[in-house]
Amino acid sequence: LFAVPDANAGSDCRFTQGYWQNRAQNANDFTTAVWMALHDQGFYLSGLTYEQVLLVSPRGNAYWILAHQLVAAEANFYNNADASGDVSAALSGAQQLLSLHTPAQISALPKNDPLRAHLIQIADTLDDWNNGMIGTGICDGNSG
Repeated sequence: LFAVPDANAGSDCRFTQGYWQNRAQNANDFTTAVWMALHDQGFYLSGLTYEQVLLVSPRGNAYWILAHQLVAAEANFYNNADASGDVSAALSGAQQLLSLHTPAQISALPKNDPLRAHLIQIADTLDDWNNGMIGTGICDGNSG
């Protein structure tokens, strides 16, 4: 992938996608270096950057639903949040699936397609992790 600076070693809290979209680049805390290294990188087969992905309204497209959670999850992971067990599997699965499919390919799937359901299931796991429902919890926005 690319080099992301070592952030706050030992920080095992997470931030939501909203944090990464709205605050990280201006936070001047331990998340800033991670987000600045990540935000303008190309995001898989989307044709967009990580930052641009967070500006896309999912509108029911399972690609974008997963993409939003994966942006936050990868930023949290590079920020030293512990991603073990189900979260590790969800991260790997999301990265693999978004490396193989474009937003248009996923958008074309019928609502009941098993692949679409799988992307949403992975997004739900990452959403739970990003929101502190799995693991040690979310960061308070000022510290880790």
